[in-house]
Amino acid sequence: MKYVKNVLGILAAILVLVSATLFSIWRINPPRADESCTAFQRMMYNIERLASDVRFPGTQNHGLVRDEIIAEIEAMGLTPIIHRTEATMSDLFEAGLRLRPMQNHSATSSWVEWITGYFEYSLESTAEYYRNLFPDHPWGRGEHIYVDNILVTLPAAAGSVGGIMFVAHYDTMQYTPGVADAMTPVAAMLEALRAHSQNDNLSNNFHFLFTDAEEVWALGAFAFSQDFPHLIDEVDMLINLEAVGNSGGLLNFQATYAPHAMISLYNRAVPRPIGFHWGDWVYTTQMPFSYTDFTVFRDYGFAGLNFAVLGGHEHYHTMTDNFENLNRNTAWHYLATTMALADYAANNSLSALREQSRDAVFFTFLPGNMVVLTMTTANILIGLAFAVALAFLIYRFKTKMQKSLIITTVVIGLMLSTVLILVFVSILSYLFWIPLMAVSISAFLKKWTNIYRSAVVLSGAITLLLWVPPIYLLLSLFG
Repeated sequence: MKYVKNVLGILAAILVLVSATLFSIWRINPPRADESCTAFQRMMYNIERLASDVRFPGTQNHGLVRDEIIAEIEAMGLTPIIHRTEATMSDLFEAGLRLRPMQNHSATSSWVEWITGYFEYSLESTAEYYRNLFPDHPWGRGEHIYVDNILVTLPAAAGSVGGIMFVAHYDTMQYTPGVADAMTPVAAMLEALRAHSQNDNLSNNFHFLFTDAEEVWALGAFAFSQDFPHLIDEVDMLINLEAVGNSGGLLNFQATYAPHAMISLYNRAVPRPIGFHWGDWVYTTQMPFSYTDFTVFRDYGFAGLNFAVLGGHEHYHTMTDNFENLNRNTAWHYLATTMALADYAANNSLSALREQSRDAVFFTFLPGNMVVLTMTTANILIGLAFAVALAFLIYRFKTKMQKSLIITTVVIGLMLSTVLILVFVSILSYLFWIPLMAVSISAFLKKWTNIYRSAVVLSGAITLLLWVPPIYLLLSLFG
């Protein structure tokens, strides 16, 4: 009988741990799409028709799609501002030099050396490359291209102050139709714009910015930041929508500094928020040659959040980033998130975001909700975790608790790991100190065998709930 109980106990523990793993993955995936939603149907129609081919800046199709987006906006009864600048390959070179230090300051010198050598060696060969790829491309003839940002502003009601700006780019690399990157967020923004196009009672100014030339060193974002500096103070929250894949949940992976108030707002406003505060560290240190428009906007002083999907990374910047391969649930998550943020800003003041905010530790724990802590609170919890763990170790050695060597080793290992992580990568500390607290508390229940076993299994489940998402996302990105 004892043997059967042990086997059943082991099977139950395995079931709980496997369930926790699957649950961890499920809660960071997108919600199921509502195929009956008219806005979603219209969004998918626009994605299919506008992202059928390459939209590299300076090409004919790029210009045609730009005109289609403008026509879509004008059909809503709105008049967009076309912010046009000229860009030569020399401007491309200058933007590359300026952009890299914004992304990762520690690699500035190596980046400058690389980009300088690249352009000095291959300026003419690059022009030849464009001539071969696109025979009529202006850069192939040593001329300029037009970079056309499209800006639509919906004014707030009289007396209201504050603003929100949604951003996505409509251009592509030279070898992809760019359905996810980034026509899907463009189409989602069009639906949010349509939903509020005739709203005369907005609580904040709405700005919808469809940037150009993001894929060529963010030329459109640079030009816009230089020519619209007044918006830096007016916009309380910039929402940049991107993609480095075509499936998975829409993840907040980057924020401006001291983002506690903004992340809390995102958590309240969106039905399925997904975000991890370690995303910025991964992006800026482990992906040093990557950038988005948000890289430029944040450096110029805009406050906001950066979003992307990571699943289906093998389709990123390839011809397979097409309509057929786009995950419908992912497209729905773009729409649901964009609409929810727009609806919230339409009905609530964002003035609180102007107050002095604080650093934040945040992560997705349960579906539809994130844990958002101030750094002070997180540090207090770290101290509490250490106090509980230390109390257990003292209790264990004073009472000579039997069969507790394994749990003691785990507690000591977690304590050492937490210290190391705090010293070297503090942004990941919650992956250790929360399991440390859970395991230490359960260890006090050693004398109540069944309760203890249940608590240990629960501690393991909590650990998996915290650890599986980052591992899964990183594997999606780098696997």
